[in-house]
Amino acid sequence: MILNFRIMKYFAYVRKSTEGEERQALSISSQVDKAKEIFGDLNIVEVLEEKHSAFKPHQRPIFENMIKRIEKGEADGIIAWHPDRLSRNEIDASTVSYLVRTGVIKDLKFGSYNFDNSPEGIMMLQLALSQSQYYSSKLGKDVKRGMEKKFSMGWQPNTCPNGYMNVRKNGFSTIKVDKKRFKLIRQAFDMMLTGSYTAPQVLDKLNNEWGFKTKNRKSKGLSRSSIYRILTNPFYAGIIEYDGKQKQGKHKPMITLDEYDRIQEILGKKGKPRQRVNKFAYSGLIRCANCGSLITADKKTKILKTTKEQKSYVYYRCNRKKPTVKCHEMPIPQSKLEEQVLEMLENYNVIPDFANLFDEIVAECRKDEIDQSEIIKNIQKDINKLKLEKTNLTSLACKGLITEDEFLEQKNNYQRQILKLEQRVKEIKKGNNEADKTLDNVSLMLRAKKQFENGTIQDKRDIIEHLGSNRVLGSKTLLISANEWGGFFEMSVRSNATKYTTLELHKKPLTKAKSKALTLLCRNLRTGRGSNPQLPP
Repeated sequence: MILNFRIMKYFAYVRKSTEGEERQALSISSQVDKAKEIFGDLNIVEVLEEKHSAFKPHQRPIFENMIKRIEKGEADGIIAWHPDRLSRNEIDASTVSYLVRTGVIKDLKFGSYNFDNSPEGIMMLQLALSQSQYYSSKLGKDVKRGMEKKFSMGWQPNTCPNGYMNVRKNGFSTIKVDKKRFKLIRQAFDMMLTGSYTAPQVLDKLNNEWGFKTKNRKSKGLSRSSIYRILTNPFYAGIIEYDGKQKQGKHKPMITLDEYDRIQEILGKKGKPRQRVNKFAYSGLIRCANCGSLITADKKTKILKTTKEQKSYVYYRCNRKKPTVKCHEMPIPQSKLEEQVLEMLENYNVIPDFANLFDEIVAECRKDEIDQSEIIKNIQKDINKLKLEKTNLTSLACKGLITEDEFLEQKNNYQRQILKLEQRVKEIKKGNNEADKTLDNVSLMLRAKKQFENGTIQDKRDIIEHLGSNRVLGSKTLLISANEWGGFFEMSVRSNATKYTTLELHKKPLTKAKSKALTLLCRNLRTGRGSNPQLPP
């Protein structure tokens, strides 16, 4: 009888990533030497080198390809220095242990760990892999806690940029000025601040005229992307960043915050140190007529070639947030958009004397509302009295002084009276609220044009919102649907404002006829304020 013994084939898997938890691991060359030294008598078909972390699954192309090749039969086992070289996460750990248990991986060899391919050995392997995952998670958490502590103390947790150097003393790392590079980068910032140079021109000066060499690659100068990273890095303005947070650092700033913001404007970007955001008056208030997305704004800064003066322009455009709709709506300058708003506001423009008269009428209406509050108090007293009588009715029924039918009839009668009075209170309050809103909106719009021209960003936003709803921008034209109070303005305020001007009621002295006309006009305004009719067709 002839026995055929198949020689087992192995992949030697070696791994070392550049992440913090891997720094204490053996180098790849050391792992290869150890594998050959300890397992030199085995049939190693190939040495596979990995330089990616095993902390997260599906991040190691060499490892995943090795598993596929083993499943195809290209090798029977794996040689590694320690189980943590194969996995530091639950997914890859379960893959390895499952393939061992099902016989796809027939053997595992480790330089610092003895593996026995048995149920007990597989259980111990799973414990070793689980321990590796726990160690990585705990170490990562400890590292993050240390970085957060360093940030809270005012020091940049990670490597500092060119112009500075990390200095370690007594086990703690601080940041000092790099005298060789600090002055050169400061000169680069000065060039940008003149507004006469572009970033590529500054880069050319640094590399070719001043001979700048980076601290990481001493034989080479800065790359194009590096100069932009320097010019936009708030670290140079004394600001440190970590995990999305910013604070004042303890290192020596190279430039001031104002200088940094000035450079961001020259580059056409937002200043970051003070986390300032450009506030645009109409962003989020208007929608695109074409695709329905919100209209957003961009600020462009240009330097005039003739005068070297810096000029900023604001454009409003569709944000194109709906990928299923191809939107070709063109941007519109803020100046053009505001011209259209001013045209709309012209419809609400009246002479100052009429606006003052309207305010006087509003004040009189407020007095009427005070009187109505007294009416509401009296109605509430009646409601409370009826509720008390309703409660007493129950006592009468319990004592047998009235029949059950009488009790139900009177109870329902009390309830109906109470409901009627409560509805009356609601109607009065609702009428007052609607009238108040109408009066307030009209009062604002009578002076809106002047306020829009001279007011703050918030003033302009408020006026746009008061103009109406369903605000859309299409073909560079702004359309706004008038609010309900617009009907009151059209039917009552505008017509009376025209009469006020035509009859010259604002001119003194008033004749008897003019005084009568003014009284009638005021009465019309007071009478029509609560009707709030819709706009006529």
